[in-house]
Amino acid sequence: MKKIISALVLGAAAAGFAAADISIGANYRNGIDVFKYVNKGLDGRVTDEYGNVYLDSGYVDSGTTKSLFNLTGWNSGKDSVSLNASGDVFSYKATLQPTAGNDAIVFHIMEIGAEAGNFTLKAGWNGDGVMNYRAKKDADAGNEEGKVFEAFKLGSAFGTDATCSNNQVSFNTGRNFYAQAGYAFVFSDSANLQVKAAIMSDRKWDNPGIAAWGNNPGWSVFVMPKVKGVFDAEVFAKGYQDAKDKQTLIFGAYGKPLGISHLADGSIGGSVRLYDGKLEEWNVDLRMYFEVNDKLTITTHNKFAKLVRNADHSKATTDGAATYGLAGLTSPKSSQALWDMVSARYKVNKTVTLVGTAGQLTDLDRGFNQGRDSADGTIVYVHPHAQFFANGKISVVAGVLFAAGGLGADEGANKDVDFLVNVPVLLRVKF
Repeated sequence: MKKIISALVLGAAAAGFAAADISIGANYRNGIDVFKYVNKGLDGRVTDEYGNVYLDSGYVDSGTTKSLFNLTGWNSGKDSVSLNASGDVFSYKATLQPTAGNDAIVFHIMEIGAEAGNFTLKAGWNGDGVMNYRAKKDADAGNEEGKVFEAFKLGSAFGTDATCSNNQVSFNTGRNFYAQAGYAFVFSDSANLQVKAAIMSDRKWDNPGIAAWGNNPGWSVFVMPKVKGVFDAEVFAKGYQDAKDKQTLIFGAYGKPLGISHLADGSIGGSVRLYDGKLEEWNVDLRMYFEVNDKLTITTHNKFAKLVRNADHSKATTDGAATYGLAGLTSPKSSQALWDMVSARYKVNKTVTLVGTAGQLTDLDRGFNQGRDSADGTIVYVHPHAQFFANGKISVVAGVLFAAGGLGADEGANKDVDFLVNVPVLLRVKF
């Protein structure tokens, strides 16, 4: 942590930036698997390159695994130190993170911005991206991003470039250089229209953060109308050109459902992905965050994602594409998947908050003309836990996670039932 802070101070001094408002933040998180038991049963029938199962090949017995006190087992984020500085015109933002596997410190975000009237300009390097309409307040409050809460961002469930489809300054999840300009057309105190356009050099990684094999030039245009209490939405188009001079295009729209009692946040919408002029994928999302009263909040996430054709350029992407391995189970493969999550958070007092999270991911696959014609079944998970706060800056989360995968899988699927019991403890220090 001392190395991070030292590097940040030196970087700020070197920039020679003077501003009216300066803030420094730190975020330390360490998650421990106190106990973890995984029974993968009889898993792994032999398949061909498309994921088709050789029905007479039988299973491979992968057995069970147990572990105690895995000190990095539950981490779903990285430590960071941040600096934000803003003046009347210019602003500066920097977030530093340690890299995995060595002692280096890297920029996760470095951004220089300018604002003049209704015009804004920002440029730099971004490892997260800019994504709105995510309904993730309780995920941040409970440190529950990742495995069981916001396991999927808006957009694809298959790890394609439509993942995080409304990322304004990158494809997928970031790691790129960009420049973005915006202008706000203000019609009244309650109505405006923002237009933002960006260019970016989006990095593709063999191993995230380790080996980059190329940069693809891309662009994005976002149009965001807003009428207070009536309408709040974004419509966007994005594109980039790959090494084969083929174009990937993503179109989408998301908006906030308004006028619903106790609904404090949410989004509804979807996106489509085209490659070389051909439709390859579409998806829809519905996310809502309810403030039932001053103690109880409820968040629901619902997603349907579908791949619609074989990709000529990458069979691995669409012939039974792997979705995210929820709760730490084996990732199912699918060409169409349904994900649902609900989480209830109850504040007992200033010190103790109780949380219950449950969800499912179902493989609805019936395959392409070529490719998989059977489904991997359903993952279900339940995660009751408690969060304990100390002086508002430190929190400890402890609970238990039960999960099962492969439930109801077709006879021809490359999947048997997985079962998992996990007892995680998470320490978070943030200021």
